Amino acid sequence: MKLFGGSLLVSLLVAAAGCGSDDEEKRADPFAKVDPQITKVRDRAAPRWEPIATMKGSGPKERSIVVSKRAIQWRARWRCTEGELAMSVTPEPRSAPERPGGSCEGKGKGAAEWIQSGKQTLKVNATGRWRVIVEQQVDTPLDEPPLRAMRSPRAEVLARGRFYEVERRGKGRVALYRLPTGRLALRFEDFNTSSNTDLFVWLSEAARPKTTSAAVKAPHDQVAVLKSTLGNQNYVLPRSVDADAVRSVVIWCEPVRIVYTAARLRR
Repeated sequence: MKLFGGSLLVSLLVAAAGCGSDDEEKRADPFAKVDPQITKVRDRAAPRWEPIATMKGSGPKERSIVVSKRAIQWRARWRCTEGELAMSVTPEPRSAPERPGGSCEGKGKGAAEWIQSGKQTLKVNATGRWRVIVEQQVDTPLDEPPLRAMRSPRAEVLARGRFYEVERRGKGRVALYRLPTGRLALRFEDFNTSSNTDLFVWLSEAARPKTTSAAVKAPHDQVAVLKSTLGNQNYVLPRSVDADAVRSVVIWCEPVRIVYTAARLRR
């Protein structure tokens, strides 16, 4: 495994933006009585975008979609090849861009965002070929089931561990699998760390790193963007990973360069 380069400036100066801020501090919520479905969710993850639907065509087309009642917002990311692309939503959202869409010249692309949940119809009108990806932003726990390959009798659990606090809170279990194909994969269950963005998954040769300094100095590889700060999730690892060299899993915050949480892998 290769050593991840960069300076070791550990959170002496922590910016308020990005993953340097912690959600542990309790503040009064002036909107607590406005929308109980949003403000009174017990466990919140860092906001993430989840796919709802994909649309494509070469002319007018519409599709019914359902946006979760707990979604913060939703968006349609578009690409097109010629002419103009325009979108509309029915029923008319409470908040909407003035002109969702744009020019397709030079392989046009863009995105439009709306705030409205429930069932609605997205209409796309374009003269050339186009593609639209519809996504919703949520802060609910992620709940991915185990990969089918993980449930195979030929799958093997090579190691297990539990997350512990380093610079931020960390809870939950992790398992390192060898799938029937020979590929390695990680499974996080009941995972929970501080709710921020720009977090990454490292595989480390350190047995039990207790500080950011110890994790950075040990050989390690950055293998994935953390999918969610809360919930169950799977990661299929690069083919180059050597299972014998992996001794711990580390959750790393890149902008501030600190370790949030880590888990020792016991065989």
